[in-house]
Amino acid sequence: MNIIKNRKQLPSFIKIEKNIDVNKLLNCFKTFVHSQDNISATCGTPYLSDNYLQMTLTSAIEDMKYVRDKEDERCYGKLNEEYQGTYVEDILNTFKSKYTRVRIIKKKPCSYILPHIDYDTTYSVRYYIPLQTNPWAMTAVQNNEVVDVMNLKADGSMYFVNPGLPHSAWNFGKEDDIRMVVSVNGQDDLPNI
Repeated sequence: MNIIKNRKQLPSFIKIEKNIDVNKLLNCFKTFVHSQDNISATCGTPYLSDNYLQMTLTSAIEDMKYVRDKEDERCYGKLNEEYQGTYVEDILNTFKSKYTRVRIIKKKPCSYILPHIDYDTTYSVRYYIPLQTNPWAMTAVQNNEVVDVMNLKADGSMYFVNPGLPHSAWNFGKEDDIRMVVSVNGQDDLPNI
């Protein structure tokens, strides 16, 4: 088990080799229905362009708790019925830390999310699994005065993107940028750094 590190002790990005079959995972989402959980609806909306779409894969598993008047995403973790017994569940079960809030983000061409901070890494950790991308789909994280920009490749890897630092993403390409975002309780899936 890793020692819990706060946002300032972790880098902007970490690429983690996972050997995920991105085509098989993408095929689990042939029907994309835009849906926002309460967290996205209340906190994320001011930062999103109109064509930045989300689809929730999990719901709350217990009575909702609140942190600073916002839903505690650590209370999520019940995989929606249509994804139980699928490759989605297989991938989620490979995480050492318990998965909580999971969603698909589809950034249509010319979409973005403005710079924002979600939470410290001692609260929760978030991983991105790119399923489809293009060279003009970028993610940026500001670490001190430096802005690190990365194109997250849909090559079967997953990426830790530091949610405790200002970060943003955009798609200025001609094709959709699609990724699965997995929040977990704990840092057991981070490599020792």
